[in-house]
Formats: sequence, structure tokens, C-alpha cells
Amino acid sequence: MADDKRADDGVRLRKFIDVVVEDKLSFTLFRAAIADISATGMRLISEQYLPKGTQYTFTMKRTPFVTTRGEVRWIRALERDTFQVGVQFVGMVDADRRKIEAFLDMERQRVPIAPESRG
Repeated sequence: MADDKRADDGVRLRKFIDVVVEDKLSFTLFRAAIADISATGMRLISEQYLPKGTQYTFTMKRTPFVTTRGEVRWIRALERDTFQVGVQFVGMVDADRRKIEAFLDMERQRVPIAPESRG
């Protein structure tokens, strides 16, 4: 399942990454926060409802400082007027993917992964 794969190679962030979300069709900008990220996508926390299947431009305001397109794959209500949004990167250039992969490597070294229970 795609969610299982993403969970395996992604990193839950210790500190959210602020991101500006831009809808080029409506000339709308708003802020959100990246809660976890992988080389193929991310989970956002947003006060805006982002319809499934819609593409946006995402600009990360701190490391890894990437601007890329992404498509909303799923959205779930988190609490009143707040949503979790699953985004798959679309058409990301190799240089930006390398920045994200380097960032993920750095984060994995900072946050040791608990050994799986053996039984």
C-alpha cells in the first residue's frame, strides 16, 4: 500500500516546516505547516480545505528550502477548522529531490529510530 511505503521512508518532523501554499489559478496564497515529509510527498496541517486532486505550488520557508508542485491525495479533518492534507510531489526537479533526501538523512541521524520489537 502506498501509505505504508511513505511511512517507511518518511520522517515525522521534530519541528514543523512552515510552507506557503499557492494556488496559481485563483492567485491565492496561504500558510500551512509540514508535519512529516518524504522524498515523494508530505503531510500538511492547514486551516484551509484543499480539495483532493488539486495541484498547488508549495514553498518551504526553512530547510530544505524547496519550491515544488504537489497534488492533494487525501484530506482529513483534524479539529475544528484544521485539516491534515496528504500531498504527493509532482514534477519535482532532481536538485530539489536531492535537497529533500539530504534533509531526511540529516533528520534520521538526529532522531534515532526505535528498534523493532523482536518476538
